[in-house]
Amino acid sequence: MVKYTFLKKFRTKEKLTAYAYKWVQGLARGVLWCSGARMTVNGKENIPKDKTVLFVANHKSFFDIPILVSVIDMPMAFIGKMELKKTPVVSYWMKKINCIFMDRDDIRQSLKAINQGIEQIKEGQSLLIFPEGTRIIGDELGEFKKGSLKLATKTNAPIVPIYIGNAYNILETHFPWVKATDILVNIGSPIDLENLSSEEKKNLSEYVKNQIENLRKI
Repeated sequence: MVKYTFLKKFRTKEKLTAYAYKWVQGLARGVLWCSGARMTVNGKENIPKDKTVLFVANHKSFFDIPILVSVIDMPMAFIGKMELKKTPVVSYWMKKINCIFMDRDDIRQSLKAINQGIEQIKEGQSLLIFPEGTRIIGDELGEFKKGSLKLATKTNAPIVPIYIGNAYNILETHFPWVKATDILVNIGSPIDLENLSSEEKKNLSEYVKNQIENLRKI
């Protein structure tokens, strides 16, 4: 934190965000190492290196964010639940990488968070979202909330679909104990909205869910 405060005097906003993200990435990898998680990652080459994108993943565990931050090297922010804003240290670095806090029980605040995300994507900030809105224990996917994908339709940002497998077995199935677990991360090819039919755009949440379902079956 002291170093970040010092660097604020000399670095651009983009370089500060990149520095903060590297720090968060190191923290995420440390958390996974301590948990004993062993990851297999497929399709990392599908992540564009020169585009602002919307990462869309299924939600299985408290460990999903550390998993994806450890895998995705380009700076990205994510939409987290409001409770994380009160978590010491974690909330500090979430703010530094431009994360958005959402209160799912407050419709007006949720809409404000989505609009904030739209503006951040337009400004060149890649984002990560979990359209299921809550953790789904088991291998099946839950319903994808339609509103979350406005982040793509309002910005025309490419969507990178991601499937996370077996993460719930790190903690959720035997809380409060942490168990060493084999984790699968499959990253799909970017979805360009301009290449979709009008029907696919109309049912975008279902279309993206099907793409992630295909990744689950690999």
